[in-house]
Amino acid sequence: MKESGKIGLLKKADSSNTTARLGTEEVHPLGIMSEVVQPARRMRTLLVLVALLYVGSYLVGWYLISIKSPFALETSQALGEDVLTQQPFTSIIESLKGGQLINAILITVLVNLSIGAFLTTTLPGVVPLLGAFGTAAITLVRGLVIGITYPEVLAVSPAAFALGLGTLILELGAYVFSGAAGINIALAPILPRRYGVESRWAAFKTAWKDAARIYVIVVVLLVLGAIWEMGGIFLVMRPG
Repeated sequence: MKESGKIGLLKKADSSNTTARLGTEEVHPLGIMSEVVQPARRMRTLLVLVALLYVGSYLVGWYLISIKSPFALETSQALGEDVLTQQPFTSIIESLKGGQLINAILITVLVNLSIGAFLTTTLPGVVPLLGAFGTAAITLVRGLVIGITYPEVLAVSPAAFALGLGTLILELGAYVFSGAAGINIALAPILPRRYGVESRWAAFKTAWKDAARIYVIVVVLLVLGAIWEMGGIFLVMRPG
């Protein structure tokens, strides 16, 4: 009886130590980073694909504006008018004019995260296969529009070049991750064995879990992008 009691106590102690170790791993920064990096590695081919779509469409937009294509000029003018007259741009501008930098940053992050990332590049993934084409199409259009509008911004001054380039890298970097997550979700039910399972539903759920982890990177990049962009514009708008 005594020996069995000792064995029981040892098992309980070992179980408690294991639980404690697991709890430590869950909150350890390296554990969190590992949870983020693993799905990014699984999506590396999709990340490269989405990045190439952005680069290619940006170059097409840049070329169209460089040759003064009527389509590119009209698009650039229309977008410029939207920035001055449409929400949420007007709210952001008013916040900056009023010295409310934090408010401008929060609005920018909210808009870019909800609309720029989730609704337009990740959520389409709920539609198997077709959602992947939808995300790819949005990526191409966005890259084209940025290619049309950004060269003018980058050419204004060295400060504008640094501001625009930093914003471009951070925000588009976030959209590369959110877009890859959306395509991955759309492909999961079609190719469940990529996750080592036969069930399409199980693969679909796992793809969403991977997307949730990837969004840690998306949020970080968008926050940094908003701080960089809004902070730079705020400094430029300050009198004197």
